[in-house]
Amino acid sequence: MTVPLSPRGTLRARFSPEAGADMFRRLGLGARSCDLGDEGLYLAEELVAADQWFGGRDPLTLGVLVLALMIAQRQGSTCLPLDPSPRGHLRTLVTEIARLAGLDGEVPALVRAIGRLTGRPQFDSVVGARDQRLPLIVDGGCLYTERSRWLEDRVARRLARRLAAPGRDAAAALADLAHRPGAAALSDEQARAVGLAITGQLAIVTGGPGTGKTLVAAAIVRGFARLGIAPIALAAQTGKAANRLTQMVGEQLAAIGDPGDADRALAAAPPAAQTLHRLLGYRGDRFAHHAQSPLPFGAVIVDEASMIDLELMDALLDALPPGAPLVLIGDAHQLPAIDAGQILADLAAPDGPAAARVAVLSASYRMNTADPDGRAVYAAAAAVHDGNAQRLVERCQPLATPRTPGTLGFAGVEWVDTTAARDPQAAALAAVEGLWHHFEGPRALRAAERVFQFRDGRVDPAQAAELEWLWRLLARARVLTVTRALPTGSLAINAHLHELALARMTVTGRPELVPGEPVMITANDYQRGLFNGDQGIVVRADEGLGRHHYRAVFRVAGELRPFAIEALRDRLELAWALTVHKSQGSELDAVALVLPHDDIPLLTRELVYTGITRARSAVAIVGARALLVAAGKRRALRYSGLADRLRAEVRP
Repeated sequence: MTVPLSPRGTLRARFSPEAGADMFRRLGLGARSCDLGDEGLYLAEELVAADQWFGGRDPLTLGVLVLALMIAQRQGSTCLPLDPSPRGHLRTLVTEIARLAGLDGEVPALVRAIGRLTGRPQFDSVVGARDQRLPLIVDGGCLYTERSRWLEDRVARRLARRLAAPGRDAAAALADLAHRPGAAALSDEQARAVGLAITGQLAIVTGGPGTGKTLVAAAIVRGFARLGIAPIALAAQTGKAANRLTQMVGEQLAAIGDPGDADRALAAAPPAAQTLHRLLGYRGDRFAHHAQSPLPFGAVIVDEASMIDLELMDALLDALPPGAPLVLIGDAHQLPAIDAGQILADLAAPDGPAAARVAVLSASYRMNTADPDGRAVYAAAAAVHDGNAQRLVERCQPLATPRTPGTLGFAGVEWVDTTAARDPQAAALAAVEGLWHHFEGPRALRAAERVFQFRDGRVDPAQAAELEWLWRLLARARVLTVTRALPTGSLAINAHLHELALARMTVTGRPELVPGEPVMITANDYQRGLFNGDQGIVVRADEGLGRHHYRAVFRVAGELRPFAIEALRDRLELAWALTVHKSQGSELDAVALVLPHDDIPLLTRELVYTGITRARSAVAIVGARALLVAAGKRRALRYSGLADRLRAEVRP
C-alpha cells in the first residue's frame, strides 16, 4: 500500500491524518502551477492546522487565502490586496487556485467567505489586525504575514528619518567637480543628480539604459571625497554589476585631466565595489553587520538598486550608520527584485513621498541615436516602456522589421514570427543559431584551440592581448529567454548550442563544457571572489605543468584569472543563453529575445523592456505577435504598502 506524499510529512499523514489533508492535496495542484513549492504548501497547511487548534471552523477558506498570499509573495508582492472586485488580484489568484483544484463553482462563495474572515479578525484565529502578534495580519485593506508587515514598517521609519535629515552645503565641492571633469563632462541632469546625492542622507538616481548612471556614481564618489566623507562603499546586488562598477569608477578617476587632492587620493586607492551580501557580511543565516555592529563606512552607494528586495533593504538600513548617506542608483522601470518588494520603484514614484530626493536621468547614450540601428533599439524600448508594444509588430510601418530565421541581419530591431513556421520550436532554434553564427561562435571555438600559458594565476603577457580578444568576442551578444525551463528556456537553448559546439570539436567523449564557450556563476563563491551572475569563458590552460586542462576564466579585480572547472561544478553553467533576469546589468551589441510558445504570467512589459535595453544596436525578437502584444499590456504587478507607510511617516 502506498501513501501519498504530504508537505507535513508522509509518516505524520499516515498515522495522524489531519482533517484538511485531502483538501490540501487538491489545492496544492493549483498552487504548484503558480510556482509555489512544497515549502509554501507546508507553511499553509501548518497555519490551517493551527487555526483549527484555535477553534477555526472554515479550513477551506483559510487554506485558499493563505495559498493566495504565498503565491502573491512568490510573485514579488509584500502583501495581498483584499479587494473582492472581479478584476482584483485576490479574485484572480483564488480563481486560478480553484480552477486547478477542481473548485471552479465555489469561487464567489470563497471570496465572500474570505471577506468575512478578514473583515472581522477574531481572537480565536491566526488572522489578526495591525499590531497583533499573529501569523497573518490585515492592515490597510491588505493581508500580510506578520514579518512582512513588520519589515515594511521598520524600513519606512528608517527611510523617513533619512528624508527628514538636514542637508549639507556642497556648493564648493560641486563647483570643483565642474572644473575638473572626468572622461566626459556631466550633463545638466547628471550634475543635478550628483548635487542631490551629496547634499542629503538619502538620494535615488534613476534612469534608463545608457543614461550615465555609472558616470554619475563616479562623480558622487568624488563629491563625497571633497566633503571629507570617507571611506565610501560601493555595492551592487550581483557580482557582475559590482565588478563593472569598480571598473567604471576606476576608469573615470584615471581619466581626470586636472585631478585635485581628493581625486589623487581616490586614484591611489580607488573604492572597490562588492555585492551587498558581502558588504553586509552574510554568513549563511545572518549578517555580520547590523545596528550593534554597523558598517565602517562614511557613505554607501548601491548600483542596480532595482534588484533590492524588502529583506535586504532592511538589513542594509539596519547596518548603515545614521550619519552615513545612502545613494540608490538604478532603473525603476526594469524588472524588480526576484523576492518580495520593489524598493526602488516605490521610492522613485513621481508623486511618492520621496519625490524631492529623486533625480531622473532621461538622455540615453548607450543606443547611439545618430546611428539608425541604435535609434531603432531606442524607439522599440520606448514603445514597450509606454505600453505600446504592438507598434513593434503592427501591419503598417512596424518598429521591428519582419524576418525569417534565415534572413536575420542583426541590425536594428527585427522580429521572427514563429507561428508562421510549420514548426515554431525549429524556427526559434534556427534564429538562435543565426545569432550564434553571426557573432562568431564558431570562430571563438577555433580560437580557443590555442593553449594559454598561465603562471601564478596570470596569463603569459605575450598571450594577454589574444585572451582579451577572445573575451570581447564572446561578450558581444547573448540569447535572452523568459524562463530557464521550457523548450524556449535558457537550459534548452544552451544545450542546443552546446551540441553545435561539440559537432565542431575534435575532443573525445562529450564534455559538459568545451573551450570557446561562455559560462556563468550561479551562486556566490566568496572564497574565490566569484559571484552569482559573473560570466567567463572556457579555455585550454597550461599552468606550468607541461600539459593543459580546461579552465574557466573570469575577470577578478580587473585581471583574467583561471579556475578549475571541477571546483566550480555545482555553480557553473553554460551562458550562450541567459534569462532576462540574469542579464540585468549587461551591455551587449546584440540580443535575441526568445519568447515562450504559450503565454505565461512571467512574460511582462518590464521583462521585454529589460531584454531590449540590454542591446546597443541589434535586437531580434523571436515569438508570436500575440504574445508580444500581450506582454506589453501586462505589468509586473507587485503590491506593497511601503509608499503609504513612508507617506504617513513623513507627513508634516
